[in-house]
Amino acid sequence: MLAWSAPASAETLTDALIRAYQTSPLLDSNRASLRAIDENVAQARAARRPQVQAGASAAGQTDISDFPFDNNAQLALQASLLLFDSGESKAAIESARYGVAAGRASLVNVEQEVLFAAVTAYMDVIQALEFVRIAENDVRVLGEQVDATNSRFEVGEVTRTDVSQTEARLAASRATLVDSRGNLEVARQAYLAAVGSLPGKLEPPPVLPQLPASSEAAAQLAVQQNPLMVAARFNERAAVSDFDRARSASKLSITASSQVDYSWQRVSPNLAPGTRVTSDNYNLSASIDATLPLYSGGRNSSLIRQAQQVLEQRKFEVQDSGRQVTEQAYNAWTQLEVARASIVANREQVVAAQIAYEGVSEEARLGARSTLDVLDADQERLQAEAEVVRGERNEYVAHYAVLRAMGLLTVEHLNLGIESYNPDVYFRQVQRAPVGGYDTSVVDRIRQRWEKP
Repeated sequence: MLAWSAPASAETLTDALIRAYQTSPLLDSNRASLRAIDENVAQARAARRPQVQAGASAAGQTDISDFPFDNNAQLALQASLLLFDSGESKAAIESARYGVAAGRASLVNVEQEVLFAAVTAYMDVIQALEFVRIAENDVRVLGEQVDATNSRFEVGEVTRTDVSQTEARLAASRATLVDSRGNLEVARQAYLAAVGSLPGKLEPPPVLPQLPASSEAAAQLAVQQNPLMVAARFNERAAVSDFDRARSASKLSITASSQVDYSWQRVSPNLAPGTRVTSDNYNLSASIDATLPLYSGGRNSSLIRQAQQVLEQRKFEVQDSGRQVTEQAYNAWTQLEVARASIVANREQVVAAQIAYEGVSEEARLGARSTLDVLDADQERLQAEAEVVRGERNEYVAHYAVLRAMGLLTVEHLNLGIESYNPDVYFRQVQRAPVGGYDTSVVDRIRQRWEKP
């Protein structure tokens, strides 16, 4: 059974969930992806901020008949500011912000997958340990039966066939034990992949979190807050903004610009030998430019039509996500109910099988039952115990699957007692630092890793 005892220092399910959350490279990868999406907002906002650039040029020439070298240089500082663009930049910013919101929802979905994998791995290891315990106990019991059968054969109470049947069952039980130990090692490796370390001694799983009263309530919550559904809704809103941006691109835009030029020139005119003339010039210009696209070869119209079709795609993706999360919630709830019902039935079977085994064993000692009857009764008892273990594992996994479908399999909802990743930190940082703020240390470390022999 799953309710086996463990020392106080054993690892708990909460420990496994915390370690999985804090060490998952998949989560780290998706967090970096979200930070990259955050930059889209800063890039969209840049269009509404002043644009400043500097330029420089230098040139020189000489006449072969007149050796002195003439040269000149020019420096320019240009600045421009978008005054009006018919809402194009505003729509771009809104689209980027909705993209960030969708990215955050996707990150929550990855968090749920990581935690669910940890729960599944934890329960699989416990199940595998119980199967090994059952198999070891079966080998021990059958070994005792083989000894007892041999003793009865020596005094003529049973035949050689009875001995052979008992020995065959013992050999099969040993094979099952080997298989169970192999499955345990597979479960341990799956635990390593999900949690980040091999399992030690595991405590029994804790009390299950609370669920809604019905599958309908769970499905309603899933449609409202499942992160896949949330991401689909925000992607639809971003598509609306992209459509507005595409339409605005074919409308009026006004930009103010100014430029400061400085030029320096040094020449040798046809004057007295060795005479040089140097001149400096400064120039300041300012302008307001208005642009209205009249014909773009069909490009702007194509962009509008493309944005409209993307919006249609996002609309149907919302509908499809609704169906998926509803199915996910109902399926998980059904699996939970099946697991609970099987546990009740299998526990009753264990009690009945134990009584039957004891009765058949007693009848066999009195000569009313054969050795094969005893072996079959023992096999049925072991299978019933294994089914209880499997049912309890399935109940836990299905229970957390319902939480995942509802979007509640998160660090906050499970109250794991650790600080969760806050995407607002980086978002605010990049919005407040329009210039610089990047870190090359990661690139340097990767390059060093590539350069290692």
